[in-house]
Amino acid sequence: MKVKRTMTLGLTALILAVGAVDVRAADPLLRQDPEVLQFVERSIPWYPGSAFTIVSDETTATPSGSYRTVRVKRTCENKVLSGEPSVLIDQATGLAYLGSVGELPFDQTGSSPRTLRPFLEGFLPEVLQRNMNMKVRVDWELPEDVSTGAIIPFRLIVDTGYGEFAKPVAVTSDGRLLVMGAGMPLDGDPVAIRRALFDTSDFVVWDHGGSGEAKVEIVEFSDLECPACKGKWPMVKGAMESSGAAIRHGMVSFPLTSIHPWAFRASSATWCVGAQAADQIIGFKELFYDLQRDMEVGLVTPTSTDFVVGNGLDEQAFKACYLRGTSLDAVHAQLALGHRVGVNATPTYFVNGWMNQMPQDEWFADLISRLAKGEDP
Repeated sequence: MKVKRTMTLGLTALILAVGAVDVRAADPLLRQDPEVLQFVERSIPWYPGSAFTIVSDETTATPSGSYRTVRVKRTCENKVLSGEPSVLIDQATGLAYLGSVGELPFDQTGSSPRTLRPFLEGFLPEVLQRNMNMKVRVDWELPEDVSTGAIIPFRLIVDTGYGEFAKPVAVTSDGRLLVMGAGMPLDGDPVAIRRALFDTSDFVVWDHGGSGEAKVEIVEFSDLECPACKGKWPMVKGAMESSGAAIRHGMVSFPLTSIHPWAFRASSATWCVGAQAADQIIGFKELFYDLQRDMEVGLVTPTSTDFVVGNGLDEQAFKACYLRGTSLDAVHAQLALGHRVGVNATPTYFVNGWMNQMPQDEWFADLISRLAKGEDP
């Protein structure tokens, strides 16, 4: 699983992943803001035994207000998840942006939104196409209830080849920093916010467990072409079956179209299977995991159709759905949901709203058991 990509642009680097590892020591006189520490801990992938320390906290004034750039060092046994995520905090709106933060090669002398916007409209599509094979355009239209101050939110409209979805992004009004992620209230609880989103979303397909008695909800963002998704699924399924807790499992397709050529087609087929019988999705997913090594773009359609027919589903209804408007719109909405809650790799699991990207056999079942009892991890 690729967690970090760095694109070097002259003397600047646009970092498109959760913060890079840094071995700096924290200033013993630096205030350890408990609100920021709690926000970061409840936002990023959970891992047992993690410790959090603020290593830098800078305030920058702009004509639109001030913003804080806070770097928080997380140490744990997992070297990939250890690092220094950055959170940008708009002091006027109280919104915190935690995601991939990087410096922009933008001349800040005399900068204003009038000059910043055309720069981003030209720079981001070019650099993302060149370095990540992403075709995007910049969209500045936002809902009326979205507040702006020293940090300006906007959207990247990403072309998957089958349609488009919106990816949340923000830029500081001085043009210095870009963050790939959505804003959340600093005084809010990211765990509760995400769980509420899942419970009200039309694009989480609940394929296991009832809706009323479940004490644990696992929402899985995965890609049927992703080897790591295949590798982790037996452990997650086993933990679900052995925990003894009432568990509800939801599937959200998150096809990585820039590196996986048949993933989007499989995601469309997954949606169409689920539209007829949600409890068939796990079997459908496991079929594609079994065939993953030999699967090709041209084999997705006949493989999916054979599954539909073999499991007593309506073949004509499937064909009317597959790679057509309803399923295409649904998969793009699932991608948008993933980016809204901070998914940047597959598989990503949310257990009662707690993000997990690298669950391990030795603690995942225990995590489920504790959450079932109403405890925090």
